[in-house]
Amino acid sequence: MKKYDDLSVVLEGHIATITIQRPPNNFFDYLLIQQIADVLEDLDEESECRVNILASEGKNFCAGANFSQDTEMMNKSNPYSKLYREAVRLFRTRKPIIAAVQGAAVGGGLGLALAADFRIASPESKFSANFAKLGFHQGFGSSVTLPRVVGTQNAAMMLYTAKRVKGEEALNLGLVDSLVPTSDILNKANEFASEIASSAPMAVESIRATVRGNLADQVEEVVAWELSEQIRLQSSDDFKEGIAASLERREANFNRS
Repeated sequence: MKKYDDLSVVLEGHIATITIQRPPNNFFDYLLIQQIADVLEDLDEESECRVNILASEGKNFCAGANFSQDTEMMNKSNPYSKLYREAVRLFRTRKPIIAAVQGAAVGGGLGLALAADFRIASPESKFSANFAKLGFHQGFGSSVTLPRVVGTQNAAMMLYTAKRVKGEEALNLGLVDSLVPTSDILNKANEFASEIASSAPMAVESIRATVRGNLADQVEEVVAWELSEQIRLQSSDDFKEGIAASLERREANFNRS
């Protein structure tokens, strides 16, 4: 397999394990999503690969954007346009993806987890669509993917409140497909991947295409809207306050401005 700066890729027994290597929090940017999209496209052309596991090193699966290192993001006219172009590529790949989610999947990290077909987590795992607490609009296509997975009402609850949903609740919502101890997440993902890999690969790809339907097209359309709203809201005082509160680990004081 090709070498990647922030990923390791191991293909064994028809299962590819793609591991994000930006511990402890595996913060994302467009370069990371670009690498993941490149790997998935390469694996689509690899006949030995039948299913992909997306995992990560460290404490958290993906804790979203690193605002502490990018405090000027609110001054950028188009901070996520490159990232969302790469994100759409994830949804256009053909083979099943299982996300092994330890720790937190927050913001865009939740969006990345939702790009997968299935999610394996632990009782300690946390999922948060934290955009409203940042004075921001959701992105990464989660306007489509989150309601698709947990239903419109539960998606609205998560988006409006930015609530951190832990493992048991995530399982009840349908956000997680299986719950195991943290140390067993990757083993469970491999066990599930082996079940998928034992099915006829052409049939699985065909069935997946039918089940997902025009999801990639929906994501491509919605990220354009998400981006326009993010650009609009990033000029607000509420966004500046939301980012500051997040960095200072305090409750935000929003004033609708």
